[in-house]
Amino acid sequence: MNTRNILIAGSLVAGALVLSPGTATAAACAFDPNRVEYSDDAKIAKRQHRTYCIYRLIGRDGAFTAKGRAWIDLRNGAVRPAGTAGKAAAQLSRYRKLGLWNPNRIEYSDSPVRAVKQFTTWYAKGYIALSGGWTKRGQARFR
Repeated sequence: MNTRNILIAGSLVAGALVLSPGTATAAACAFDPNRVEYSDDAKIAKRQHRTYCIYRLIGRDGAFTAKGRAWIDLRNGAVRPAGTAGKAAAQLSRYRKLGLWNPNRIEYSDSPVRAVKQFTTWYAKGYIALSGGWTKRGQARFR
């Protein structure tokens, strides 16, 4: 089994996805519905888990990684943009290291304060994909 492509076989039992034995490898991220909330629909839950694994939002223990926690905060609009240039630059640097912010895919303001405001707002509105580029919704809005 290719460890890059995570194959999940499971079924929905009493509102929880049950994985069949031998469907995950040691390199794959674990499925733990007690640590990460998944959909009650088995098909959607499989897709969510695969996406979380591909983008490394969850780790081998089944819990969200630092990137996953930052992604949830951005998606929910729970991030307060920094007010000073130094703090904003540090915030953008952190998002870049996590792989969420990619200034090579989207052009942002030259001011770090304005750039972090743009990034957090656009991310919360669903304009930015996990890869750091535009989503279809973002392309339709800004191109």
